[in-house]
Amino acid sequence: MTTRGHTGSAERAPRVALALVLTLLLAGCAQHARVICDPLEKASSRDFAAAVQSIDETRLADSDRDRFLYHTQRAHLLHLAGDYEASNREFELAVRIGDELEPTSVTATLADYTINEAVKAYPGEDYERAYLHYYMALNYLALDNPESALVECRRLDLTFRELEARYGTPEERFQDDGFIRYLSGLIYESTGRLNDAFVDYKAAVRAYVADPSGKQRVPDGLQMSLTLAGGRLGLDDQVKALLEEANAATPESGGVPPEPSEIVVVIDAGWAPYKREVSVEVPVYRPLVPDEFKGEDWLAALIKIAYPEFLSVPLSARGFEVRAERIPPDTTGAKVRGRATVAWDAPPTGTAVASAEPVRDLDALARATLERRAVALKLRSTMRATAKQIVLMKQKADHVKDDRDRTIGARILRSILERTATILTAESEQADTRSWITLPREIWLARISVTPGSYQVTVRVDGGVPLTIGTVRVGARETVFRPVRVFCGPHPVRCDTD
Repeated sequence: MTTRGHTGSAERAPRVALALVLTLLLAGCAQHARVICDPLEKASSRDFAAAVQSIDETRLADSDRDRFLYHTQRAHLLHLAGDYEASNREFELAVRIGDELEPTSVTATLADYTINEAVKAYPGEDYERAYLHYYMALNYLALDNPESALVECRRLDLTFRELEARYGTPEERFQDDGFIRYLSGLIYESTGRLNDAFVDYKAAVRAYVADPSGKQRVPDGLQMSLTLAGGRLGLDDQVKALLEEANAATPESGGVPPEPSEIVVVIDAGWAPYKREVSVEVPVYRPLVPDEFKGEDWLAALIKIAYPEFLSVPLSARGFEVRAERIPPDTTGAKVRGRATVAWDAPPTGTAVASAEPVRDLDALARATLERRAVALKLRSTMRATAKQIVLMKQKADHVKDDRDRTIGARILRSILERTATILTAESEQADTRSWITLPREIWLARISVTPGSYQVTVRVDGGVPLTIGTVRVGARETVFRPVRVFCGPHPVRCDTD
């Protein structure tokens, strides 16, 4: 009899060990912000080269399931460091990895219901994969290669078509991005392709109206560009109809010259939201329960499920002022394009000042993207937890039959093992807290129309100390694009805090 009891304990030991191993494995899936806290701290102090080196020393660099995030965030840090060619090489790797891991449809597979998202390879959220091409376009613009930047805008079209094929209805997918369409329209116009620019301006207005976050307005600068391009193409009626549909008034041109030179400053501001785990107890998923257990008292037991939610990082800045100061000896005045109106009177000081306007709320976009998946994530967690609970309860039912053959000590040991297995099984259900955390919270755009020449360009946050972008040389009828990152404070998840 004792031998039989000993054998049963031996048979159960591997199950307990398996649960323990799984728990230890998932313990490595710490909150992603904590994993890269050191690169975040170095980036916020604008030591971008050190941030690149630091991310190479994190476990992401050696993690097969975190390849997308490693290459994406390393590429982003290289972009901030000004190494645009190396940045694009890393972004290309991230694109390929995302393509390899991306499912062909949203239909759930068996693995979705049996394996936690946290231990699977991370393919990137829909918006994250789209913004790979945005940063590659910015890199090419910084390298004075607008043609390659437009290629990235067209690659984004392919990304949206893939999403359209994968999802059922437009409401279920990230179907377009108004800001990137606006940016591509500006690039097209800068290369003299007004028809292509007008097409993208129209697409941008429609995308802003249909934005999944519901928090994006049509930027004034976009309305102005659409109106001017439509006027030059003789398509004023189309412009008027589209802006009325978007509930936006047709702006006045203000006597704008047909092809001015322009400096476009793209401001990435703040920190994107980051994920944390939320765990709750819910009833077991009854459809999975075998018939022999239905109606039993244990069905009233609760199981732990876990799912991610985003935590926002507040943006303290209320506005950004961009100044373009003409470099002597040519002190000819510049002309200013502001946020809501356009003024073309040359200031006597030779300095152009423009207020940036918000063009993309990535915090709202990230939340809207996760919200669309929330129901499915909770259901999968419930089903996984229920399946684990059923296995444990079947084992318990089998053991009850053998209790009469066991000593009191064996029964106590079995009870302890079962309790430990239950706890470990519950703790093995963990949420996936990974995301592209180096992204900004918001993107702002400032457009300054100038006469040809050289300018010292700075960005000032709420009237504070200016951040120098550098010297910008603008030719006749030329548009020059310059990116800048403003953090407005360190990331809230610090290496020296819990």
